[in-house]
Amino acid sequence: MNNAMPPVHGPAVDTGEPPGARVHSRWLLGLTALPVTVECHVGRGLPGTTIVGLPQSSVREARDRVKSALLNTGFDYPDGNIVINLAPGDLAKSGTSLDLPIAISLLTATRQIPDFTRRYEFVGELGLFGEIRRINGAVAFALAASRAGRQLVAPAANLPELQVARGIAIGIAENLRQLTQALSGSHPLADASAAAPAQTPASPPAAAVVGQQTAKRALTVAAAGGHHALMVGPPGTGKTMLARGFAALLPPLSEQQSLEVASIYSAAGLQRQDYAAAPFRDPHHSASAPALVGGGNPPAPGEVALAHQGVLFLDELPHFKPSALNLLREPIETGTAVITRANYKVTFPCRFQLIAAMNPCPAGRSCREDACRCSPAQVLRYQSRISGPLLDRIDIQVRVPALSEQLLTRLGRENASQDADQAGREYAQQQQRVAGARQAQMLRQQQVNAELSGPALDRQIRAAQVDEQYLAAAVQRFQLSARSFHKLWRIARTIADLDNEDVIQRPHLTEALTYRSLNWEEGVT
Repeated sequence: MNNAMPPVHGPAVDTGEPPGARVHSRWLLGLTALPVTVECHVGRGLPGTTIVGLPQSSVREARDRVKSALLNTGFDYPDGNIVINLAPGDLAKSGTSLDLPIAISLLTATRQIPDFTRRYEFVGELGLFGEIRRINGAVAFALAASRAGRQLVAPAANLPELQVARGIAIGIAENLRQLTQALSGSHPLADASAAAPAQTPASPPAAAVVGQQTAKRALTVAAAGGHHALMVGPPGTGKTMLARGFAALLPPLSEQQSLEVASIYSAAGLQRQDYAAAPFRDPHHSASAPALVGGGNPPAPGEVALAHQGVLFLDELPHFKPSALNLLREPIETGTAVITRANYKVTFPCRFQLIAAMNPCPAGRSCREDACRCSPAQVLRYQSRISGPLLDRIDIQVRVPALSEQLLTRLGRENASQDADQAGREYAQQQQRVAGARQAQMLRQQQVNAELSGPALDRQIRAAQVDEQYLAAAVQRFQLSARSFHKLWRIARTIADLDNEDVIQRPHLTEALTYRSLNWEEGVT
């Protein structure tokens, strides 16, 4: 089957001027869309195409893709000596997003289409028959083009993520012929913001966990204040189910937060069903350090960045490599992951909530918590795989004990449905309380309590109705570090918000202390 079409604008016209063109584009480094100018010159000499400007193999292969796409779309491919420069020339470029601007520069240089490139920036991969395929980083490209005063032209396959960038004009096209006709005035260029958003399927209700009221309360506090949490308990107690239901407790993302998440997922080449929902990432414990924090060449976001504004769930925490876990300390503290290599330095935002789960020992105490085959030395060795500095950064640490015999016997019987319904109602109440507490924090301090610091936190401590003698005894009893001391007050502030109290009181601080009471020095029992 012959896919060739008649030329849109006819063959090149000899104007007596040296044929050449400049087309604006972008290249992605981390989350930064760096400007790239594609310069094309068609001169005399032996036929051939040379791409300069530090192109890597995927960019050098563009000449074959572009040539086939132009010929199969009905354009002429020049017979002269073609030189394509990707400026700046000292920046190594990889990927396939420069296919489309190279093709547009060739068509403009040979006068097969008018020079309409000053108002636009082009990104997209070309198929051999002229189709424009999806590329990574489209959201970052669109934002950067808008700041530069130009309109991005991107593949229609990137439409779902581009719809998050509201208020920005973004042109989309499915193939090269459609694009050239639209830009030449035959019909308007499709706008991503004008397209109807895709219908997101309703999320299934979170699994209701029967029992475990202490853990549920702790996770409600964590969701309300943006705190990190660790659950310790034997297998089969509902830790994973509680963690998976935790993301649904979080309120929907704001428009700015959704845009940040869309930029990260776009750079990683991933799509989400609902960009307004908080992300939930649960990497396997065999994940490497670059997989967790990011890296590679070109650099790609890791799990901590993909969990930005959402939840990073680490199940079987001691089974992760200690070297990988220790890399989480700075992202948890600063909310950013800085990746430094010999030829680049990139920063990924990663303001996430860490929810972790672990067994108390290698055997998991799968039969009875008070009858374990592990020796004390084995338990300490197992738990010591999690460093003290990392544990100190986890705000809430709670036990999840085995279910009682009475509750287990009810499961699967007729009255079990009543327990599940009651758990479902409790879950809906938790969502409402979390939403109310978050709203109170935004009105009072424009940030969640986990991020509270400086004078704002000092004001809450000074206004608290807690006597100093009780506070000094708590610091001595629980051996609190300065970081843990401030985390204690942040948790207490969240508990007060859940109770609709304006001032932190002694019961709030007492409950907060229970979430810091695991004895890691002697092994959690």
